Amino acid sequence: MLFSMLVAFDLVESTSLGMHRIARNVEEDICDPHFLTYSQYPGILTKIDVVGTKPLKTRIHFRLVNSTKEVSFEGIVFGGSSSSNEVALAACRSLGCSKVAAHYSIGWTQTQSCVFTCPDGTSALQTCRYMLNYLKCPTDAMSLMECTGGSWSQYENYQPQTYGSELICAECGES
Repeated sequence: MLFSMLVAFDLVESTSLGMHRIARNVEEDICDPHFLTYSQYPGILTKIDVVGTKPLKTRIHFRLVNSTKEVSFEGIVFGGSSSSNEVALAACRSLGCSKVAAHYSIGWTQTQSCVFTCPDGTSALQTCRYMLNYLKCPTDAMSLMECTGGSWSQYENYQPQTYGSELICAECGES
């Protein structure tokens, strides 16, 4: 029993040291934006931008723990989350539009056209993956930052099929 307690302590201690290393050295680590992943840098979500509407693509920004630096990742919104009128409206509003003209499921081809940016500002294209799914937005949400639920990486390894969505917004800007 003493052996199992020591093993458990070693695991806790090494996990604790590993997390301390991540928090302490996150700015010191060399980052290659070609291989940057969602889970590599712990951080606080600061912003969600809509960067494409066919398929619906977002860029999420994280401020690193104990730092002023940020990382950002782009990805395709998982179709299940954009099936709600409130999510579609929040996405359109974040683009400066006041209405949704249409939104529906589409298939998409996985391409290397999503930008991943490291804390030092270097960026590179990676293959797009799913991000953000099953969001719930209040009816008066002005951006996706006001929505709750979902995840930005739960479906990142799903193969593209018909789980993307197209969004057409209306009444954008001054006419």
